[in-house]
Amino acid sequence: MILTMGTAGLLIACLFDRLIGYKVRDIVAVLLMGLVGVTIYAEVWSLFSGTGILANVCMCICLLLMTVYYRSQVCALLRDMLSGWKDSGAVIPVFIVLFFVMSYGASHGLMHYDTGLYHAQAIRWIEEYGCVPGLANLHTRLGYNSSAFVLNALYSFAFTGQSYHVTGAFCALLLAWECAYIPVREHRLSLDASGLSRIMGIYYLLMIFDEMVSPASDYYMVCLGFILIIRWLDSGSDVPRMSMLAVLTAFILTIKLSGAVFVLLAVMPGFLLLRDHHAREFGYCLTAGIITVVPYLARNIVLSGWLLYPSTFLGFFKPEWRVPVDIATYDYKEIQVYGRGYWDVSRYGEPIYKWFPTWFGTQSATDRILIGAAVVGVVYFVIKCLYYVCRAGRERDVREIPAELFIEAVICIGFLFWLLTSPLMRYGCLYVYLCNAVLWGGVLSRTNIETNSIRFVVYSGLMILCVYKGIMFAAETTRAYRDDTWIRQQDYDRFEVHSYELTGEGSHLTLYAPDDGDRTGYDPFPSSPWDKTGEITMRGEDVRDGFVPLSE
Repeated sequence: MILTMGTAGLLIACLFDRLIGYKVRDIVAVLLMGLVGVTIYAEVWSLFSGTGILANVCMCICLLLMTVYYRSQVCALLRDMLSGWKDSGAVIPVFIVLFFVMSYGASHGLMHYDTGLYHAQAIRWIEEYGCVPGLANLHTRLGYNSSAFVLNALYSFAFTGQSYHVTGAFCALLLAWECAYIPVREHRLSLDASGLSRIMGIYYLLMIFDEMVSPASDYYMVCLGFILIIRWLDSGSDVPRMSMLAVLTAFILTIKLSGAVFVLLAVMPGFLLLRDHHAREFGYCLTAGIITVVPYLARNIVLSGWLLYPSTFLGFFKPEWRVPVDIATYDYKEIQVYGRGYWDVSRYGEPIYKWFPTWFGTQSATDRILIGAAVVGVVYFVIKCLYYVCRAGRERDVREIPAELFIEAVICIGFLFWLLTSPLMRYGCLYVYLCNAVLWGGVLSRTNIETNSIRFVVYSGLMILCVYKGIMFAAETTRAYRDDTWIRQQDYDRFEVHSYELTGEGSHLTLYAPDDGDRTGYDPFPSSPWDKTGEITMRGEDVRDGFVPLSE
């Protein structure tokens, strides 16, 4: 992954250096570009075929030919990057250590419940057939399209006899490198918004270390969301860098729709480019964002017939395989109520004051503290906005409003959107952690913490937290030690299943359903959580033709 994504990232970096003047100086930025590039490639490939060995071979050939053709630009970029690492000190050894630590974490651990429910099956479908029309009719959750599953299928190496699932851990590795780079290189960790975001990023990595073996899209979205905000905070007034980060916001949307709020960040670089009469650069960035999103939207339409399944808001397309409106609506409401801590879809319309106390009480003590602090932070942000608006109106100078209000506003909107829709902490922790880090980090940076007594209290608290989490991390890692996954990664969980037949006009297909519960895992393929006989039928003679509902 480092080799192929690194090569793709270098090629993309050369392109954008020429187009908008964005010059890459670090390996994480190159790998992020490569991550987006190879995922788009895999998504487009999946629209026509399975992403197996042929997709990998073609990708490597294309990268090799392009690298040879653009060798002078690539070599020049590599020289610039390597020259910046001469005085890096302990950065390279720390990066190597983190590489092996995260590789060990990716070798084994706890499998997410949803991986057995649909993650593994979604990846298997992409490996075998790519994007199959109406697949969501077989299992509605297979309509939860995510570019993370396509990326995992590309790098699963299923043709070796085992489907590997390390791409989530790779995103975690990128976050670990991002969090470590500035503190290790500059031998300091500022207690500002950027520094606290790094601390919360490390905290998150410790939380998921024994779970990132599972290819759950939540881990991809949260890790890349942390990297996005950290880099945005560090970008200052660098418009080309913000423009590239705006493309990353579009990519995060394709991983999980809960990250769509970050697309609001693209407003700032777009406005600055147009204000400074850089219409051409604006067009390039807008085109890059469209290229990033279009394959994802196309996969949505093929899988479910809806543009943003399970939302039925954008029902522009009506293919014969479209998931019925009532099923999609029920699925959408079920997601909302599940995040609030119950299963009864009839309670979907309940106001927040009815379900919030019960939901809040089910959270862990640490999460309750962080959620409470985030709520207070949002109130503080609103008051601060009113203050600056009043001051600007009084002084008739809106330029006095600080620039950090923009990113704080986006994060607060993300937090409120999560809290008021489907507040599942598994992915909402990103908004909770960032809300605390950015808002309260801004407060700490404005209180001159480097010279007053608060500094001692904050650093002492962080030290105690680090020691506690370090001890717990070591204990958990030791307890979960396995000696059979050093070479071959822990495989997907297995479940007992039975077979049934699904027929169509001149065709039939053997499917599998679980004997107990709703999980089938990876191997019984194709499968559904229950017998779908009488609900759907095959669209043609071949499974690649897809599935259609028997009634709309």
